[in-house]
Amino acid sequence: MTLPTAAADQAWIREVATGIGALRGPALVDTVLTAVARRLHSELSTYAELDLATLRPPGLATDRPVDRTLVRQMHHQVTDHPLFAPTVRRSHPYPGTPMQVTDVLSERQWRRHGLYREVLAPRGIGAHTVTVVVGPTPVLRWYQFNRDRAFDPREMDLLTRLQPALIAVHRRACLPAGTTAPGATLTGREVEVLRGIAEGLTVAATARRLGLAAGTVRKHLEHVHRKLGTSGPVATVMKAVELGILEVPGPRP
Repeated sequence: MTLPTAAADQAWIREVATGIGALRGPALVDTVLTAVARRLHSELSTYAELDLATLRPPGLATDRPVDRTLVRQMHHQVTDHPLFAPTVRRSHPYPGTPMQVTDVLSERQWRRHGLYREVLAPRGIGAHTVTVVVGPTPVLRWYQFNRDRAFDPREMDLLTRLQPALIAVHRRACLPAGTTAPGATLTGREVEVLRGIAEGLTVAATARRLGLAAGTVRKHLEHVHRKLGTSGPVATVMKAVELGILEVPGPRP
């Protein structure tokens, strides 16, 4: 079997980010669950939302039929999950990076944990779990993928690079109708300049690409920094990715 190249990994991330860009509600969740589950060979993929102010049972979506007893048990014990504290309680103000349950417990400890032993194992759900938080408090939103083998560093990198796009799309999906997302006032030229910087080009190289003077490019960047409330190329690019203005950056092939 030929392993995907770094370029293929980035192409997949861009494909997913593009495919979910205009989606909302169940269509958004179902598309993400299907795409990521297929890529990771996940045995059970779920999406949940939890209001941390009330801790009422979260809404839950899955990519396969799940009996209602399991749903109720998962709702009841969500705060007992080993990943709840590190991915939720420490997710202020921005969701932490994707984590595996074995980042918190050894596999042996997790297999002996009441939640896995009593709820998941009897239904044949794999011991290895990775959680990707896509919505910060007070209403937490996250995807979770389960299978019976550990997620390798390449897969974790894929999820880490995809996460900003998922956050951006979910943020837009939760805006009231008619609301404009922050940063949406960037002009087309400002986005082009920002895209050049995101690809690692210098101001001079970006200017040559766009047929502009270097001073004009710098002026556009000043406007971008002001509108996004950032300073410096790294912070500006990451903010643009978070807001969905740019696609997820990755290493150039």
